[in-house]
Amino acid sequence: MDMIESTGWPKDIEAYLKSHFSALDRSTPQEETALHEFLRLGPLHSFIPTAMGGTCEGPGTYLPVVEMAAYYSLPLGLTLGITGSLFLMPILKHAPVALRDTLVADFLSGPALGGIMITEPTGGTDVFGLQSTVSPSPGGMLLNGTKCWGGLTGRAAHWLVAARKKRGDRLTRSLKLLYVPLASPGVSVDHYFDALGLQPITYGQTSFSDVTVPEAYDLTPPGTSALRVLYDTLFRSRLGISAIASGLCKRIVHECTKRAGERIVFGQPIAGLDQVQFRLATLRGQAQMNHALWHFAGDWMGSHDDLSGDYVLVNAIKVCSSESMTTAADSAVQLFASAAFKRSHMAGRAYVDSRPFRIFEGVNDVLHDNTFVVLAGRYGTVTADAVSRELATFGLRMPEGLPEGTLAALASPPDASQREHVHCGKVIEWVVVLAVMEYMNAQHAMPIDEARLVAQRSIAALIAERDYLL
Repeated sequence: MDMIESTGWPKDIEAYLKSHFSALDRSTPQEETALHEFLRLGPLHSFIPTAMGGTCEGPGTYLPVVEMAAYYSLPLGLTLGITGSLFLMPILKHAPVALRDTLVADFLSGPALGGIMITEPTGGTDVFGLQSTVSPSPGGMLLNGTKCWGGLTGRAAHWLVAARKKRGDRLTRSLKLLYVPLASPGVSVDHYFDALGLQPITYGQTSFSDVTVPEAYDLTPPGTSALRVLYDTLFRSRLGISAIASGLCKRIVHECTKRAGERIVFGQPIAGLDQVQFRLATLRGQAQMNHALWHFAGDWMGSHDDLSGDYVLVNAIKVCSSESMTTAADSAVQLFASAAFKRSHMAGRAYVDSRPFRIFEGVNDVLHDNTFVVLAGRYGTVTADAVSRELATFGLRMPEGLPEGTLAALASPPDASQREHVHCGKVIEWVVVLAVMEYMNAQHAMPIDEARLVAQRSIAALIAERDYLL
C-alpha cells in the first residue's frame, strides 16, 4: 500500500508547528501567544490572492495549509477553516471593494481572526426560522438578535452575521449577510460555553442590541440572493473539512504505525497481530480517501464560482470525511489503549475533538435526508439511474465493484419513511465518495486500494442493515 505523503506544506510554518505540536503526549491547547506566533507566520495569507498581497492561487494553495495545521493540531486546522473559509472567502468574493481592501490589509499585517454567526438559541438548521433581524435605519441598518456557537466567539475581531429582513413589524424570509466588527457598539458576549473539546477555540452566546451596520457592510450583491451567498460559503467550508480530516488521519496513521512497531505484547510487537494490521490498513484507507477528496474538492471549488446547488457532492464529502475522523480516532484509542485516556494525549484529544465535525455546518443525519430529498426533487424519484445522472454533473460515473445489492439500495420511494430516506442518503454518499476516489485514481494515479475497501465495507454494512430498520 502507498501511504500518501503530503506536499505543498510551507516549510517555515511546518517547522513552527512541528516544534510546538509534534509531541504525542503533550497535545494540550495552545496558549494565546503560540496562536499569535502561528498567525504571524501567515497561514491565512494562503486564502488571500497574490494580486492582493497574499499567496493564494486557488484552493490548491490554502487546503494544504489547512491539512498541515490539522495534522499537528486539530483546533488549529479548524481555526484556519473558520477564519479562511467562513470569513475571508465570502469577504473576498462578495464584500464591497473598500471593505474588502481594509480587511485584507488587516489580515496581511497582523494575527487577525474572523468567523460567521448563523446559529441561534432556537436552532440553526432552519435558516428561515432565524429570529435575528435587520431593519432600515437613518445610519444604515439596525441589527438585533442573539447568536450562539460561533467558533472563536469573543476571540475573533471580525464577524459575518446572518439575519432576516424586517419590514415594519413583519419578519420576512429575505436574508442578509452582514459584516459586524466585534467592537461595534451594541455587540456583547453574554457568556461562554464549557465546550466538550476543541480547546482553545471559544464558543458562547453573543447579543446584538440596536447595532448600527453601514450599508457598505452588506455582503448581498445586487440581484443575488443572500441565501445563495450563504450556501456557497457553507458548502465551500464543508468541502474543506476533507483537508482537516486528511491531516488528522495522516497523523493518526503515522503515530499508530509507530506505536504498533514499538508496543510489545506477549513477547512480540503488536504490529504482527492480524487485527492490528486490519486497523492500520483501515487507517491508511481513511487517509487515502480524504487525500483524494480534498484534492477533488479543491479542483471543483477552483473551477466553479457558485456551489450553492451542489448539495449531493458537498454532503457526501462532508459526511464521509467527518465520520472517518471519528472512526480513525476510535482506532487510535484501541491501539494506544489506556495510554490514550488522557487529556494531553494526541489520540485522546482526537477522540473528543473529532466528534463535533459530525454536527458542525449541518448535522450529518440532516444531510443524509437532504441528499435523498434533493435527488428526489431533481429526478422525480431516487433510483440508481438518478444517482448516475447526478454523478455525471460532477464529471463522475457509477463506481465499479460495488457490493451486491447496492443498486437496489439506491432506490427508495418518496413516500417511504424518513429513516429509509436517511439510510438511502448514506448509501448514495458513499457511492459518490467512491466515484470521486476512482476518478482521482484514473486521472492522477492517486493510490486508493485501501480507501476503496473502506468505502465498499461501509456500503456493504449499510446494505446488510437495510432490512432491519425498525
